[in-house]
Amino acid sequence: MVRDYSIEPSSEHYACMVDMFGRAGRLKEAEFFLAQIPGGPGLSVLQSLLGACRIYGNVDMATRVANTLIALEPEQSGSYVLMSNLFAEKGQWDKVANIRKGMRDKGVKKEIGFSWVDVGSIEYSLNLHGFSSDDKSHPRTEEIYWMAECIGSELKHLERDKEESEFVTLACII
Repeated sequence: MVRDYSIEPSSEHYACMVDMFGRAGRLKEAEFFLAQIPGGPGLSVLQSLLGACRIYGNVDMATRVANTLIALEPEQSGSYVLMSNLFAEKGQWDKVANIRKGMRDKGVKKEIGFSWVDVGSIEYSLNLHGFSSDDKSHPRTEEIYWMAECIGSELKHLERDKEESEFVTLACII
């Protein structure tokens, strides 16, 4: 980039590279790339790698990256939460409990996730609705939660039917 375009790579460039390595499951290459970054990796670069470690279940690398992130920003909940989720997915409940206890002891609170949904036509003005987890402020909350429950139930039925279909196919092959 520097030689051909006279552009100095920024932390965003490095984060993109690590993200691409991570999405491709090439975590070792991503970690090697981190070591080559002048001045060391920034927060966004480390967060990209931590997210990829969670996706691919690499607990050892995730622990190293999370410890670095926590040392850099001990008051930010994101690294704790990602590690807790990774340990939960692996069934390592004692480690989940340790992380949550550590968060309580340090006064670190999980930030509430917030989402926006545009309801209406793309051609016309935006009709944005914001909501967070367990939000009950919308006037049609009961209908919304009922519909979400119906969709969730239908998805469970579809998944069960798919599993039964795969089992029947497997039984026929055997």
